[in-house]
Amino acid sequence: MFINFNKTLKNIVLISAVALAATGCVKKAEPAALMSVEQVALDGYDPVAYFTSGAAHKADGTYSYLYEGVTWHFETSDNLESFKADPAKYIPVFGGFCAYELADEELVYSKPEFWHIHNGQIYLFSRKSAEEKWFRDMDTMIPKAQVQWDALKNPSEED
Repeated sequence: MFINFNKTLKNIVLISAVALAATGCVKKAEPAALMSVEQVALDGYDPVAYFTSGAAHKADGTYSYLYEGVTWHFETSDNLESFKADPAKYIPVFGGFCAYELADEELVYSKPEFWHIHNGQIYLFSRKSAEEKWFRDMDTMIPKAQVQWDALKNPSEED
């Protein structure tokens, strides 16, 4: 069953910092609109690099931009400018949380090095096996994850 969020979650600010274990273990997350560690989006990975170089690149912070309350890091000034021009194009689906686990009714931190672009959108995963399972039934997984994400972002009055 999906995590039962109570009424107090309605008051959570859409952007909040969440802690990611240094061990790299899969950890359940707290609700937030974007996955961030110490208010750095995607653990410092460049969201534009997935699209421009086809790879996950952790940026050093030389180029950064505060957007939606968290800092985004970029490998190049061109990537920074691309993000500024159209942030929605580069922000991962489901706030960067693990798409597979969300479809399985769990909110779990992703590891930005496990990713896939589908229909122009980036999906992140908590581990390689989650990414592989996602591909087995992606057409079913996407709508299931979307239902859970919508419920998380808009908890009902009955909770």
